[in-house]
Amino acid sequence: MVDANDGENRSFGRTPPLRAERSAGTGLAVASLVLGILAVLLSAACVGAICGLVGLILAVTHLRRSRVLRPMAWWGLGLSILGLLLAIAFTVYAGRAFRQIRENMGQSASRTYQQWIGKEAPDIALKDVDGKSLALSELRGRRVVLDFWATWCPPCKGEIPHFVKLSNTYDADDLVIIGISSEDEATIRSFRDSRGIKYPLAAGRNLPSPYGDIKSIPTTFFIDRKGIIRDVLVGYHDFARLNAHVIALDHPRDPND
Repeated sequence: MVDANDGENRSFGRTPPLRAERSAGTGLAVASLVLGILAVLLSAACVGAICGLVGLILAVTHLRRSRVLRPMAWWGLGLSILGLLLAIAFTVYAGRAFRQIRENMGQSASRTYQQWIGKEAPDIALKDVDGKSLALSELRGRRVVLDFWATWCPPCKGEIPHFVKLSNTYDADDLVIIGISSEDEATIRSFRDSRGIKYPLAAGRNLPSPYGDIKSIPTTFFIDRKGIIRDVLVGYHDFARLNAHVIALDHPRDPND
């Protein structure tokens, strides 16, 4: 014999299906909306893009699985997409602005060395990290590249493979590349060994002008066979640009440059 109240008793304490769906879906909808708002407010920072991406995923998940609080989820979706787009736009703008600032700084720094271009490079006498003597006055007849850099400087480290390639491209009796850092010899030597650098590296401090006037690195001096400073580059440059300046050392400088 079946009690007529059995069905009611068995259902007692259970959450109705719609209420259960509402309860399960509320979290996703609310989270997507909150993250969408944060994505818009924080779009100028990386965390804004992250909030937008997570909010978008949660909103889409809610809309696919639940019939409740859909307007809230749609708002979360829209704001998350807007936050993502703003974050992308800001990143592109910031990247362009940074490159422009870096180029302007490089050009401004390069202009500070204009007075030295065409003049004899002041002599410097150093010892490389292996104790070998290096002096500009003893390098006449060879093209010389002086690279002022540091092991902690990302643009400097980015140029290192280009200088390595240059040193492998030209004979040592034709082109001499010297890397000069203000760091201690042990740090420079360790970096050299880890990167397989073959050209001379030296620690240089209290150097005469213009070498002692360097405010930003990398800064690279190109000195011709007569010991004349022919050009100075400030900032990172690729192999093609560096090689072009090396080649130019064997050609008369255009006075209009």
